[in-house]
This record gives sequence, structure tokens and C-alpha cells, in this order.
Amino acid sequence: MSSLNEPPVLGAGQPIGTRLKGWFFAAAMLLSAFFGVLYIVTPLVVLLFVKPKLWRKMLDRLVGIWVIMPGALCNYIFGANIRIKGDFIKHDEASLIIMNHRTRLDWLFFWNALYKMDPWLCTSEKISLKGMLKYVPGAGWAMQAASYIFLDRSFDTDKTKLDNILNYYAETENKYQLLLFPEGTDKCPKATERSRVFAEKKGHVHYQYVLHPRVTGFVHIVQAMRRANNIDYIYDVTIGFGDAIVQSEVDIASHGVCPKEIFYQVVKYPINRIPQSDEALGQWLINLWRDKEEKLRRFYEMPRNVRQFPDTPDGMEYELDNNTDTAQKWLIGFWCFTTCFWMFMFFQSAIMFYWAIIACIFYAAVHKIYGGLEFLAIDRFNHSKQYEVVSQDPEVLNT
Repeated sequence: MSSLNEPPVLGAGQPIGTRLKGWFFAAAMLLSAFFGVLYIVTPLVVLLFVKPKLWRKMLDRLVGIWVIMPGALCNYIFGANIRIKGDFIKHDEASLIIMNHRTRLDWLFFWNALYKMDPWLCTSEKISLKGMLKYVPGAGWAMQAASYIFLDRSFDTDKTKLDNILNYYAETENKYQLLLFPEGTDKCPKATERSRVFAEKKGHVHYQYVLHPRVTGFVHIVQAMRRANNIDYIYDVTIGFGDAIVQSEVDIASHGVCPKEIFYQVVKYPINRIPQSDEALGQWLINLWRDKEEKLRRFYEMPRNVRQFPDTPDGMEYELDNNTDTAQKWLIGFWCFTTCFWMFMFFQSAIMFYWAIIACIFYAAVHKIYGGLEFLAIDRFNHSKQYEVVSQDPEVLNT
């Protein structure tokens, strides 16, 4: 059941033509990720052991080239019009992006929004997401290679992971924009009921359009990035839907349903204007989410044909130009062609087949030993740093 004034939630019961679109979309995403990891990413793993910094740069760009495709397919297959307005997100400055999490597809549509704003953001954005997703063959391995952050929703178990990866981001000296959903999960009926019970227990207002944010993880991430001097801005992003809501990946893949009107608003906050203490920082987030609830209430009370978020003082609405639109289409063609070629060779070539088997065993072993490819990358990067120290000062070796 959707919140007051929200558009309807779409799901099962679609005609076969609509479902075929979803099946093609899911196949394009999963197969391109699976074979791309086997035949592009895996051969590059050698760089982890000889040039870990080069590995990081190459994988950021390779994954960035891939993530452009799913967002573009939403446009061309489903007719989704993804609109983004507000303050410009800078790809060359470290930042934290926080967003309300209405559906499990918010990150997917956001790739398209970032591409409209600045294509380079697709190479520098990192995502915190559910830990179970790292086990998806192909796509999960690609996200590990991209050094995304997989969380288990328990701060006690997530704290060490967060510290290791946030420190890795800082020490690589690359500038990343980390996407975090402070609510911890999407606003499905079960999560909404849990949020209602929490609000009732704490004496808080029960929100209609957002969930109460989880303060502890947010505060820890901001303060860790501050200590590493690796955060310039916090960007508050609000997502809203015009015609329909599609709750999960299963709905878009199995039933072929996709919203046609998705709206994003971006508001920039320089880090030097954000409270310093843990308590004040947590209250800042709580106040921001209270204001976001009111913003979304006003958004959904508008008639659909004029529904939009307000402008920000220095913001604008972002659109594709001819070059970026053409590049999107070429990338769709590239991934579709190469995926078909890899599939053909997988079944026709013994070398390609056995390489795939070896690669699958490799990723299983890496997960068993290191906990995932992202932690192998951290381990090799740290070894490289130690070697550089010894090379510069041989006396360190004797101490």
C-alpha cells in the first residue's frame, strides 16, 4: 500500500509484451555483467599484484562505462523520463550523497540522473548496499571489483568494513561520491510498519513518505571521512515519482513494469557548515529527514502534470546534449554486441569455457579467504604502500 497521495504501485498482471521488455532488460544487465567480469575484469586482476593504483583507476572507469547502460535502457525500453535538478555534484571532489529510499530501484534510476548531470560521475560514484548482493554471480563480483560497500545492517559487524573501505578510498587519493541510504532499507510495507512501531515507541511522528533515518551509521561515516580529510560536501538527494511506483528489481525484471516519471532534487551542503559533534550531526540528519517528509508531502499534493521539486538557488535542471545521448546509444550497442559474442564463444570455445570455470572458482576462493574482491584490493594496496616505504628508506627493513 502506497503512502497518501503517492501514485499506484505496479506489479504482476502485465501483458506478455510488457513482460518481454522486463525479461530483455534483466538479461541485458545480468549477462553483460557476468560475461564482462569473466572476460574483461578477471584478466585485469593481475594488476592488483603489480599496480594496485592502476587497477583502481581502470576498474572505476570500466564499471562506470557499464553502469551507463542500465539507466539508458530504462529510457529506451520502458520510456522512463528521469529528471534531475538542483545543485551540481562535482566528480572531482570527495562527498557523501544521502537519499530517501522509496524503492529498491532508486540507485538504478540515479545512474541515469548522474549521467545527465556529468558522465564522469558514473566512474566516481560508490554505493553502499545490502550485503547479500555481493553473492550475485557476475553483478556481485563487478560491484566487489568497483569496491562498493556491502552492509549487513548491523553496525557492530559493519563498522570494521566501513573503516577499511573508507580509509582505502582516502589513501588511493581518488575523489569518490559515496551514495548512502540513511533509512537502511527501501520503504516497503514491512519497513513502513517497523518504522511506525519505532516512532510510536520513541514518541516520534510517523512519517508517510520516508522512514526514520538510522543515525549511528551516518554519523560514523561522516566523521570517518572527516578524519581522513576526504569529504568536501554532503549532497541531499530527494527522489519522487510521477505516474507510478515500482518497488523492486523483481517487478521490473519479471513483470516489465517501470515508472515513466522519476524526479530527483539535489541540495548541496559544504562540510564546513555541517555540525561537528556526533550528537549535533545526528540531529542535523533527523531534522533534514523531517524537512524531506514535508518536501515530499508538497510534491505529491501537486497535480501530476505539474509535479516537480522546487529549484535550488544556484541549481538548474540537467539534460543530455547530442554527444552524451549518442554515447549512450553506442554503449548500449557495445554491451549488447560483446555480450552476444562472449556467449557464443563460451559455448563454442573450450578455452573460453574453462577460463569461465577457473574465474568462478577464483571469485569463490577470494570470498572465502578475503571476504570479497574489494578486500583483496585493499590488502594488495596496503602491501604496495609498505613496499614503497621500504624502497624509499631501506633502514625500515632492519627495524
